[in-house]
Amino acid sequence: MILVFVTMDNEGQFRPFSSQLSTLEETFDVLSEFVRTGGIVVHVHLLDNGLRTPLPSEAFDGEPIASHIRKLEVEWTTLLNESVNPQSATHQLLTSCSGRLHETYQTRIDWLEAAIRKTEGRIHRLPRTAYWESCYIRFEMQMTLYRKQLKQAKAGQRRVSERLSAYLDY
Repeated sequence: MILVFVTMDNEGQFRPFSSQLSTLEETFDVLSEFVRTGGIVVHVHLLDNGLRTPLPSEAFDGEPIASHIRKLEVEWTTLLNESVNPQSATHQLLTSCSGRLHETYQTRIDWLEAAIRKTEGRIHRLPRTAYWESCYIRFEMQMTLYRKQLKQAKAGQRRVSERLSAYLDY
């Protein structure tokens, strides 16, 4: 792994550096130490196995990073080593996603029903004269579209409920 970074000196001149390091933690601590001693990091990236990975220079604020990364690694290792009932995890995920999808459909249904009521009210208040005929036709077309979308939303909501129920019964 090669760390490549550009610094700015006191005269405003840019200075490129590179260093081969063995671990990511060591790399991050080198940059943090440089900043802690007053250095200004302008640009940072890592080269590893032919891949260039840009790093945010503002993340290096002079505080050590390696100890925090090691703590995170211990936490993740602990979590990953815990036994998880895949049925339970899948059940929770499906229940959660299905619930959110059901709510989304319900919001859509509620909106469409309100739009239909509002449009029906406009149609009833509209004078039935030749002058207003084009508005009447437009409102009727809008009602047809709303009713079609409402039917689709209700069918979608039913499918979500049926699929979740079929999965849970399985």
